Amino acid sequence: MDTMTLHQALQVALDAAQAGAAELMSGYGDKPKVRYKGATDLVTEYDLRSEEVIRKIISKAFPDHLLVGEEEGNTGFRNARYKWYIDPLDGTTNFAHGHPFFAVSIGLIGPDSEGVERPLVGVLNAPALGELYWGSHGCGAVRRLNIPGRGLVERPLAVTQTNKLRGAFLNTGFPYDIYERGGEILHPFGRLVMAARTVRRTGSAAMDIAYVAAGLADAFWETGLKPWDVAAGLLLLAEAGGQISDYQGQPYILGQTRDILGSNRLLHGLIIDCLNEPEQGEEDVCSRR
Repeated sequence: MDTMTLHQALQVALDAAQAGAAELMSGYGDKPKVRYKGATDLVTEYDLRSEEVIRKIISKAFPDHLLVGEEEGNTGFRNARYKWYIDPLDGTTNFAHGHPFFAVSIGLIGPDSEGVERPLVGVLNAPALGELYWGSHGCGAVRRLNIPGRGLVERPLAVTQTNKLRGAFLNTGFPYDIYERGGEILHPFGRLVMAARTVRRTGSAAMDIAYVAAGLADAFWETGLKPWDVAAGLLLLAEAGGQISDYQGQPYILGQTRDILGSNRLLHGLIIDCLNEPEQGEEDVCSRR
Protein backbone atom coordinates (compact mmCIF):
# COMPACT_ATOMS: atom_id res chain seq x y z
CA MET A 1 0.00 0.00 0.00
CA ASP A 2 1.57 3.28 -1.08
CA THR A 3 1.74 6.36 1.12
CA MET A 4 -1.20 8.07 -0.55
CA THR A 5 -3.46 5.03 -0.18
CA LEU A 6 -2.32 4.52 3.41
CA HIS A 7 -3.27 8.11 4.21
CA GLN A 8 -6.65 7.54 2.55
CA ALA A 9 -7.18 4.35 4.58
CA LEU A 10 -6.43 6.22 7.80
CA GLN A 11 -8.94 8.93 6.93
CA VAL A 12 -11.58 6.34 6.10
CA ALA A 13 -10.93 4.60 9.43
CA LEU A 14 -11.26 7.92 11.27
CA ASP A 15 -14.53 8.70 9.51
CA ALA A 16 -15.90 5.22 10.15
CA ALA A 17 -14.91 5.29 13.84
CA GLN A 18 -16.56 8.69 14.25
CA ALA A 19 -19.78 7.43 12.67
CA GLY A 20 -19.75 4.33 14.86
CA ALA A 21 -19.07 6.41 17.96
CA ALA A 22 -22.03 8.66 17.14
CA GLU A 23 -24.30 5.60 17.07
CA LEU A 24 -23.00 4.53 20.47
CA MET A 25 -23.47 7.94 22.03
CA SER A 26 -27.06 8.07 20.80
CA GLY A 27 -27.80 5.37 23.37
CA TYR A 28 -25.17 6.04 26.03
CA GLY A 29 -26.63 6.47 29.50
CA ASP A 30 -29.85 4.66 28.64
CA LYS A 31 -30.58 1.09 29.58
CA PRO A 32 -30.11 -0.75 26.28
CA LYS A 33 -31.69 -4.09 25.50
CA VAL A 34 -29.06 -6.75 26.08
CA ARG A 35 -28.66 -10.11 24.40
CA TYR A 36 -26.25 -12.72 25.76
CA LYS A 37 -23.81 -14.41 23.38
CA GLY A 38 -22.36 -16.31 26.36
CA ALA A 39 -22.67 -16.41 30.13
CA THR A 40 -21.11 -12.94 30.46
CA ASP A 41 -20.65 -11.91 26.81
CA LEU A 42 -23.15 -9.18 25.93
CA VAL A 43 -24.34 -7.53 22.74
CA THR A 44 -26.67 -4.55 22.40
CA GLU A 45 -28.49 -2.94 19.50
CA TYR A 46 -25.80 -0.25 19.53
CA ASP A 47 -23.05 -2.77 18.80
CA LEU A 48 -25.00 -3.71 15.68
CA ARG A 49 -25.83 -0.16 14.62
CA SER A 50 -22.24 0.94 15.07
CA GLU A 51 -20.88 -1.95 13.04
CA GLU A 52 -23.40 -1.37 10.25
CA VAL A 53 -22.34 2.23 9.62
CA ILE A 54 -18.64 1.36 9.92
CA ARG A 55 -18.95 -1.40 7.33
CA LYS A 56 -20.81 0.88 4.91
CA ILE A 57 -18.12 3.55 5.05
CA ILE A 58 -15.16 1.18 4.67
CA SER A 59 -16.70 -1.04 2.00
CA LYS A 60 -17.66 1.98 -0.09
CA ALA A 61 -14.07 3.25 -0.02
CA PHE A 62 -12.40 -0.17 -0.41
CA PRO A 63 -14.80 -2.66 -2.03
CA ASP A 64 -11.95 -5.08 -2.74
CA HIS A 65 -10.96 -5.41 0.94
CA LEU A 66 -12.16 -7.96 3.49
CA LEU A 67 -14.05 -6.71 6.55
CA VAL A 68 -13.98 -8.81 9.73
CA GLY A 69 -16.34 -7.62 12.46
CA GLU A 70 -17.23 -8.88 15.90
CA GLU A 71 -20.97 -9.04 15.31
CA GLU A 72 -21.50 -9.65 11.59
CA GLY A 73 -18.50 -11.80 10.67
CA ASN A 74 -16.74 -11.51 7.31
CA THR A 75 -17.92 -9.43 4.38
CA GLY A 76 -16.26 -8.08 1.27
CA PHE A 77 -13.65 -9.64 -0.96
CA ARG A 78 -12.87 -13.07 0.45
CA ASN A 79 -9.30 -13.38 -0.87
CA ALA A 80 -8.33 -9.79 -0.19
CA ARG A 81 -4.77 -8.92 0.76
CA TYR A 82 -6.05 -6.17 3.04
CA LYS A 83 -8.27 -6.98 6.02
CA TRP A 84 -10.15 -4.59 8.28
CA TYR A 85 -10.84 -5.74 11.84
CA ILE A 86 -13.78 -3.94 13.39
CA ASP A 87 -14.89 -3.88 17.01
CA PRO A 88 -17.92 -1.58 16.93
CA LEU A 89 -18.18 -1.48 20.73
CA ASP A 90 -15.26 -2.74 22.77
CA GLY A 91 -16.42 -2.68 26.37
CA THR A 92 -20.05 -3.61 25.83
CA THR A 93 -20.53 -4.53 29.48
CA ASN A 94 -19.28 -1.09 30.51
CA PHE A 95 -21.56 0.59 27.97
CA ALA A 96 -24.60 -1.38 29.10
CA HIS A 97 -23.99 -0.25 32.69
CA GLY A 98 -23.36 3.38 31.82
CA HIS A 99 -19.60 3.28 32.41
CA PRO A 100 -17.53 5.51 30.07
CA PHE A 101 -14.71 3.05 29.29
CA PHE A 102 -15.76 1.77 25.88
CA ALA A 103 -14.54 2.45 22.35
CA VAL A 104 -14.85 1.84 18.64
CA SER A 105 -11.72 0.04 17.44
CA ILE A 106 -10.71 -0.33 13.77
CA GLY A 107 -7.49 -1.85 12.48
CA LEU A 108 -6.22 -2.53 8.95
CA ILE A 109 -3.84 -5.44 8.39
CA GLY A 110 -2.02 -6.09 5.12
CA PRO A 111 1.30 -6.16 3.27
CA ASP A 112 3.62 -3.20 3.62
CA SER A 113 5.71 -1.79 0.77
CA GLU A 114 8.04 -4.81 1.06
CA GLY A 115 5.22 -7.35 1.11
CA VAL A 116 5.40 -8.10 4.84
CA GLU A 117 1.98 -8.46 6.46
CA ARG A 118 1.62 -6.13 9.43
CA PRO A 119 -0.74 -3.63 11.06
CA LEU A 120 -1.07 -0.65 8.71
CA VAL A 121 -3.72 1.56 10.30
CA GLY A 122 -5.19 1.77 13.78
CA VAL A 123 -7.97 4.00 15.10
CA LEU A 124 -9.66 3.96 18.49
CA ASN A 125 -12.46 6.34 19.38
CA ALA A 126 -13.59 6.49 23.04
CA PRO A 127 -16.43 9.02 22.73
CA ALA A 128 -17.65 9.16 26.33
CA LEU A 129 -14.12 10.04 27.44
CA GLY A 130 -13.42 12.48 24.60
CA GLU A 131 -10.38 10.46 23.51
CA LEU A 132 -9.27 9.61 19.97
CA TYR A 133 -6.20 7.59 18.97
CA TRP A 134 -4.92 7.08 15.46
CA GLY A 135 -1.81 6.09 13.56
CA SER A 136 -0.42 4.42 10.45
CA HIS A 137 2.61 2.28 9.74
CA GLY A 138 5.83 4.26 9.73
CA CYS A 139 4.09 7.57 10.42
CA GLY A 140 3.70 7.47 14.20
CA ALA A 141 0.53 7.66 16.25
CA VAL A 142 -1.38 10.37 18.11
CA ARG A 143 -3.74 10.77 21.05
CA ARG A 144 -6.28 13.61 20.92
CA LEU A 145 -8.04 14.69 24.10
CA ASN A 146 -11.04 16.96 24.40
CA ILE A 147 -10.30 18.63 27.73
CA PRO A 148 -13.01 20.84 29.24
CA GLY A 149 -11.77 24.40 29.42
CA ARG A 150 -8.81 23.69 27.14
CA GLY A 151 -10.35 22.21 24.02
CA LEU A 152 -8.56 19.71 21.79
CA VAL A 153 -5.05 18.68 22.82
CA GLU A 154 -2.93 16.35 20.67
CA ARG A 155 0.09 14.40 21.85
CA PRO A 156 2.24 11.83 20.01
CA LEU A 157 2.10 8.35 21.46
CA ALA A 158 5.21 7.13 23.26
CA VAL A 159 5.67 4.34 25.77
CA THR A 160 7.03 4.92 29.28
CA GLN A 161 10.55 4.38 30.54
CA THR A 162 9.58 2.45 33.68
CA ASN A 163 12.11 -0.35 34.19
CA LYS A 164 11.13 -1.89 37.54
CA LEU A 165 7.98 -3.85 38.28
CA ARG A 166 7.61 -2.24 41.70
CA GLY A 167 7.02 1.09 39.95
CA ALA A 168 4.84 -0.30 37.16
CA PHE A 169 1.25 0.60 36.33
CA LEU A 170 -0.26 -2.47 34.63
CA ASN A 171 -3.52 -3.14 32.80
CA THR A 172 -5.21 -6.49 32.31
CA GLY A 173 -8.56 -8.08 31.62
CA PHE A 174 -10.32 -11.38 32.25
CA PRO A 175 -11.67 -13.56 29.42
CA TYR A 176 -15.28 -14.66 29.21
CA ASP A 177 -14.28 -18.25 30.05
CA ILE A 178 -12.57 -17.32 33.33
CA TYR A 179 -14.98 -19.62 35.16
CA GLU A 180 -13.37 -22.60 33.40
CA ARG A 181 -9.79 -21.27 33.57
CA GLY A 182 -9.77 -19.49 36.91
CA GLY A 183 -6.50 -20.82 38.32
CA GLU A 184 -4.60 -20.36 35.07
CA ILE A 185 -5.64 -16.70 34.95
CA LEU A 186 -5.77 -15.69 38.61
CA HIS A 187 -2.40 -17.10 39.70
CA PRO A 188 -0.30 -14.85 37.44
CA PHE A 189 -2.72 -12.00 38.13
CA GLY A 190 -2.03 -12.37 41.85
CA ARG A 191 1.72 -12.45 41.32
CA LEU A 192 1.68 -9.26 39.27
CA VAL A 193 -0.66 -7.51 41.72
CA MET A 194 1.91 -8.19 44.44
CA ALA A 195 4.88 -7.24 42.26
CA ALA A 196 3.66 -4.04 40.57
CA ARG A 197 2.69 -0.62 41.86
CA THR A 198 -0.87 -1.22 40.71
CA VAL A 199 -2.99 -3.27 38.31
CA ARG A 200 -6.13 -1.91 36.66
CA ARG A 201 -9.01 -3.44 34.69
CA THR A 202 -10.83 -0.99 32.44
CA GLY A 203 -13.09 -3.55 30.78
CA SER A 204 -11.84 -2.67 27.29
CA ALA A 205 -8.82 -4.48 25.89
CA ALA A 206 -8.60 -2.05 22.98
CA MET A 207 -8.29 0.86 25.38
CA ASP A 208 -5.83 -1.03 27.59
CA ILE A 209 -3.41 -1.45 24.68
CA ALA A 210 -3.87 2.16 23.58
CA TYR A 211 -3.08 3.29 27.14
CA VAL A 212 0.25 1.47 27.02
CA ALA A 213 1.01 3.15 23.70
CA ALA A 214 0.13 6.55 25.18
CA GLY A 215 2.30 6.05 28.25
CA LEU A 216 -0.73 5.92 30.56
CA ALA A 217 0.22 2.38 31.57
CA ASP A 218 3.48 0.46 31.39
CA ALA A 219 2.17 -2.90 30.15
CA PHE A 220 -0.94 -4.93 29.40
CA TRP A 221 -1.59 -8.65 29.34
CA GLU A 222 -4.66 -10.77 28.63
CA THR A 223 -5.63 -14.15 27.25
CA GLY A 224 -8.39 -15.22 24.89
CA LEU A 225 -8.80 -12.00 22.92
CA LYS A 226 -10.13 -11.87 19.36
CA PRO A 227 -8.41 -10.18 16.39
CA TRP A 228 -10.83 -7.23 16.40
CA ASP A 229 -10.00 -6.60 20.09
CA VAL A 230 -6.35 -5.91 19.37
CA ALA A 231 -5.82 -5.07 15.66
CA ALA A 232 -5.89 -1.28 16.16
CA GLY A 233 -3.83 -1.50 19.34
CA LEU A 234 -1.08 -3.49 17.64
CA LEU A 235 -0.46 -0.58 15.27
CA LEU A 236 -0.64 2.07 17.99
CA LEU A 237 1.75 0.25 20.30
CA ALA A 238 4.24 -0.55 17.54
CA GLU A 239 4.33 3.09 16.43
CA ALA A 240 4.76 4.21 20.05
CA GLY A 241 7.91 2.08 20.46
CA GLY A 242 6.38 -0.75 22.46
CA GLN A 243 6.84 -4.50 22.30
CA ILE A 244 4.21 -7.17 21.64
CA SER A 245 4.48 -10.94 22.10
CA ASP A 246 2.77 -13.94 23.61
CA TYR A 247 3.43 -14.96 27.22
CA GLN A 248 6.61 -16.79 26.21
CA GLY A 249 8.07 -13.87 24.27
CA GLN A 250 7.26 -15.36 20.86
CA PRO A 251 5.80 -13.17 18.07
CA TYR A 252 2.12 -12.38 18.40
CA ILE A 253 0.21 -13.67 15.35
CA LEU A 254 -3.21 -12.10 14.88
CA GLY A 255 -5.94 -14.69 14.92
CA GLN A 256 -3.63 -17.48 16.07
CA THR A 257 -1.91 -16.49 19.30
CA ARG A 258 -4.04 -16.96 22.41
CA ASP A 259 -2.15 -14.79 24.90
CA ILE A 260 -0.93 -11.22 24.39
CA LEU A 261 1.57 -9.11 26.29
CA GLY A 262 2.21 -5.52 25.25
CA SER A 263 4.72 -3.38 27.11
CA ASN A 264 7.17 -0.49 27.05
CA ARG A 265 9.93 -3.04 26.20
CA LEU A 266 11.87 -2.42 29.42
CA LEU A 267 9.44 -4.50 31.49
CA HIS A 268 8.72 -7.16 28.91
CA GLY A 269 11.07 -9.88 30.12
CA LEU A 270 10.25 -9.25 33.78
CA ILE A 271 6.52 -9.67 33.15
CA ILE A 272 7.10 -12.81 31.09
CA ASP A 273 8.96 -14.29 34.06
CA CYS A 274 6.03 -13.50 36.35
CA LEU A 275 3.43 -14.86 33.94
CA ASN A 276 5.28 -18.17 33.65
CA GLU A 277 6.58 -18.58 37.19
CA PRO A 278 5.24 -21.59 39.13
CA GLU A 279 3.18 -20.81 42.23
CA GLN A 280 5.94 -22.06 44.44
CA GLY A 281 8.66 -19.42 44.83
CA GLU A 282 6.57 -16.51 43.54
CA GLU A 283 7.47 -14.38 46.57
CA ASP A 284 11.19 -15.01 46.03
CA VAL A 285 11.31 -14.04 42.36
CA CYS A 286 8.42 -12.05 40.90
CA SER A 287 7.86 -9.68 43.82
CA ARG A 288 11.54 -8.70 43.82
CA ARG A 289 11.52 -7.41 40.27
